[in-house]
Amino acid sequence: MNVIKVGIVGLGAQMQENLLPTLLQMPDIRIVAVCDSDLARAAQIHHFISDVAITDDFDDMLDTAALDCVVMACPPQAHRDLSLKAMARGVHVFVEKPPCFNLVELQHLIEASRQANVVTGVGMNFKFAKPMRQLRDITRTEQFGKVVHIQLNHYASKPTAPLWGLDSTLRSFLLAQAIHTIDLGVTFGGGKLQSIESRVQRHDDSLLVSLELEFSTGATVSLLSGTLFPYFEFDMKIVSSKSMMVELNNLWNITMHEPEHGTSATGTAKRWRGAWQPGPLDSGYERSGYFGELERFFDAVRNRSSYDASFESLLPTFEVIEQICQADSQRELAPARTLRTDGFAKSKAPAGVSFNAL
Repeated sequence: MNVIKVGIVGLGAQMQENLLPTLLQMPDIRIVAVCDSDLARAAQIHHFISDVAITDDFDDMLDTAALDCVVMACPPQAHRDLSLKAMARGVHVFVEKPPCFNLVELQHLIEASRQANVVTGVGMNFKFAKPMRQLRDITRTEQFGKVVHIQLNHYASKPTAPLWGLDSTLRSFLLAQAIHTIDLGVTFGGGKLQSIESRVQRHDDSLLVSLELEFSTGATVSLLSGTLFPYFEFDMKIVSSKSMMVELNNLWNITMHEPEHGTSATGTAKRWRGAWQPGPLDSGYERSGYFGELERFFDAVRNRSSYDASFESLLPTFEVIEQICQADSQRELAPARTLRTDGFAKSKAPAGVSFNAL
């Protein structure tokens, strides 16, 4: 397969601002059709490419365009339903996150992809950001040692209401925002997910989510996220068995902390710190991960190989999301219990709930 023929589905803001400009930079990728429920919006592709068929009927696009792949940026229910149609035709599928609403739907998509023997991908751009790739390289070196603990802080201010017709703001937030952070925790934790403990706090329309994960490798993950914050921020720290710590700030700067470091000029210092950041000529789409995620996806299509952010790769991430929602529902339904301290009665909400992974 030399030139890959791509159909675009959903020409909204995410597609026009991030995915489409990335696709247009890629060699041997040819956009041959665009589908959008709003035909006038689909026609906006002609501002970028003149000779492209447009339609508001996905079945018609599958029938007429002879596609190798579809790239979608739609609501999750469209990702789910249209992916099933495309895979049934043997068409490879890349969708923006989230691919669906829950774990059961994801399992259905995975089974359909296996039966169709197609490559699937989800737009987890954090995972493919250039600083994140550098971070993975650092933590895999013998010098760094074994990953012992990962601390993730993902601050956001939205959503503060349910999205996509859901009735849960919590699930909407986890699928729209925290899915990136949970997935990174799973990626760097390694091994099999063994235990999950979570707590959700509500303040007016905002949420605060704290999460603890433990893996078969012995690594642990602590995550703090939510919509209670005044701005967006993402920070990550990874601690090694050799007392080293690497820190990533806002998908930009990486700082390495070591207990001691000796040079001929300074001798041995008690503490040493080195830094890395993307170069000034790195493109925005490469730095933010959009180029890397699509490049790796198309490589997997050409080679019929596995893709790092396939539907199947998201199974443990969706297990975590399901158990956060389940624990929160149980906590809301459970009656408060009374404890006695120094002769006085105190009412206390049920403690955090721990689960074994599915």
